[in-house]
Amino acid sequence: MKKRERLLMVIVGVMVAGYLGHMLFNRLLQAPLAAKYERVEKLKRDITKKQGQLRRARQASAKLAGWQEQSLPSNQERAASLYQEWLLDLVGKAGLKTPNVDSGAPVVRKGVYSMIPFSIRGRGTIEQLTRFLYEFYSANHLHQVTRINITPVPKSNELDLSLAIEALALVDANDATKLSGERSERLASVEWGAYRPIVDRNLFGQTAAELDPADFAFLTAILDVDGVPQAWLTVRTTGEILKLRPGQAFEVGQFHGTVAEITSPDIVIDSDEERWLLTLGEKLSQATALPPGF
Repeated sequence: MKKRERLLMVIVGVMVAGYLGHMLFNRLLQAPLAAKYERVEKLKRDITKKQGQLRRARQASAKLAGWQEQSLPSNQERAASLYQEWLLDLVGKAGLKTPNVDSGAPVVRKGVYSMIPFSIRGRGTIEQLTRFLYEFYSANHLHQVTRINITPVPKSNELDLSLAIEALALVDANDATKLSGERSERLASVEWGAYRPIVDRNLFGQTAAELDPADFAFLTAILDVDGVPQAWLTVRTTGEILKLRPGQAFEVGQFHGTVAEITSPDIVIDSDEERWLLTLGEKLSQATALPPGF
């Protein structure tokens, strides 16, 4: 074999040995080492995740302990009775007139707690309503006002009030014979005086004497009377019902108009050289201006 051929074989052998050595290195050392590093990183991620879960579990446990202190008694009948009695006392202290406090059927949620609905109806001033809400949210119960309907009473400073309330009773709560008397820290201020600006402001923008009757005049019916269409416009501030026919002029507060057409469910009104469309159920102030020539 020539010298040149032997050199070539040596070079090829070295290359093959290097390739095989690299494969063995990757297979026997580098790959297992990379797998161990990946395993270590996965374990670190798992530990971080478990630590987060443990932290959240501890926080949830602390919250649950607090909620159990705030909860109504676990016995649903006792909870409803005690809480309804508490609400009656609260509306009495607030000074609401003719209060009516009712409770609904409890609703069990996921076997963890019962939601008991309550409703309050009554009449009072904005100060009395504010006082009620202040005392309500000062109490450290698991409860909330979910809806408030407020209707100004004409020619007075009073409001017709309707409130929907939900209170919770945890299944694991103590079956106490009375509600918690602790005060809540959920309010921005614990001092009643901090909420006086609500009472002093005119939240509804107008006094009863300044209310625009057009905001309380609703198209409540469209009838056929002896073959002639008739529209009923109910003015809720006075209880008056205007029974209008086509061509008939009428006046509600500052609004002057004449019924041009009656076609259920709409009527067309001429007023100040403009035409307005009013649909059944709408109030007069919601009438839509029609294009010229309509």
